Amino acid sequence: MSEVPFPSQDWFDQYKEAINNDEEYAEAAADWGVGFDGDFLFITEGMPIDDIDMDALPDELREEMDQYVDGDTGYTLVALEGGKCTDARLIEDPDDVEAGFILRADYDVWKDLLRGNIGAIDGMMSGKFELEGDMNKVMQYSQAAATLTDISSGIDCYFVDEKYSA
Repeated sequence: MSEVPFPSQDWFDQYKEAINNDEEYAEAAADWGVGFDGDFLFITEGMPIDDIDMDALPDELREEMDQYVDGDTGYTLVALEGGKCTDARLIEDPDDVEAGFILRADYDVWKDLLRGNIGAIDGMMSGKFELEGDMNKVMQYSQAAATLTDISSGIDCYFVDEKYSA
């Protein structure tokens, strides 16, 4: 697959596909979201919107940034149940979705995660990621969380603020 921008719907489409094709994740998360809401709302704060040359962006990407970024904050729903990703999409308003967990971090922390420089569990334990939801449940499925991190860092992407800097 070709390099995709992060953040973008294309990136999250590839993430969903990669999750659903990963046997290690399917095994580690076979019971995740079964009998409880295992969906995640990812909140990305501190996006460097002012540092992006919006006119240089491809039309579709510019439209996504206009529609799905509120100020300097973006929201994504990643729905996980029974070892599968049932949905992964940019959302306009976090109040429009139900999610059992909220994972919040600064844009640069998300970039570190995608570059493989930090893991999700390490990020939560160090306070770089803020988790709302049952931390014990997340720790119980720490192998699944680690696998999700590995999957995300395996997606060939570029960061919009770096490629289209103002």
